[in-house]
Amino acid sequence: MSGPNNVVLAILDTARKEIGVKESPPGSNRQKYGEWYGVNGVPWCAQFTSYVFHKAGFPLPGIQEGAPSGAAYCPYIESYARKNNQWHATPQPGDLALYHFGKNEAVHIGIVESVPAHNKRTFNAIEGNTSVRSNDNGGCVMRRARNVNQCRGFYRPRILSTGYRPNPNGTGDDSQNSNVHPKDKYYRLIELKIPFMEGDDIKAWQIQMNWFQYGLDTDGVYGIESQKACLDLQRKRNLFVDGVIGPNTWRESFERD
Repeated sequence: MSGPNNVVLAILDTARKEIGVKESPPGSNRQKYGEWYGVNGVPWCAQFTSYVFHKAGFPLPGIQEGAPSGAAYCPYIESYARKNNQWHATPQPGDLALYHFGKNEAVHIGIVESVPAHNKRTFNAIEGNTSVRSNDNGGCVMRRARNVNQCRGFYRPRILSTGYRPNPNGTGDDSQNSNVHPKDKYYRLIELKIPFMEGDDIKAWQIQMNWFQYGLDTDGVYGIESQKACLDLQRKRNLFVDGVIGPNTWRESFERD
């Protein structure tokens, strides 16, 4: 990618608008990103990055069970990126930088904003829960100058290169990338709600489930019969049985052995 594409521009524009937001009261870890995520009062750098992608209209996959999208724990994000071949050693705009700051695991995360052409070992990032005095628990959204040697690596979500974008109403839209494999259409938790959830991601899952002879209508609507099929698959695959298609259930749905 020679420069940020429209997806990256939308994500960075969303992130820039958050610069200056602080937790309140100071030292509480309470802020709007934790409120959105559903778990407030905890370290929130990963919640911030998840929020930005979601708010921009390009939600991350539900990496952590129960998350609206993305995750609240940096090592989960790194693990997901590595397992899904989205882990890189050098940064590009829009990447999620996973920092170690001398520790043995990812302890902080930010969104790569720019990479100087003359020095690929440095970059600028927009980060939540940071400050000049505390890299990874500073309580503010800031723009920070970083070095690649501070990072474990970089998560480059597939949407940055494919342009796959869910519609604002929650339905899938592959119009920008007709070659998206059905297994790669996952980007959100799918569960029984009123009104029923709809989308191309649900349709792809229903088609896959019919390979197992569930006989579902492939209408892209997650209704009672789809939930029953999900519950049955979860029991058979020794998954947590809740009728919710999270990342583990989705992955198992596409394993035929």
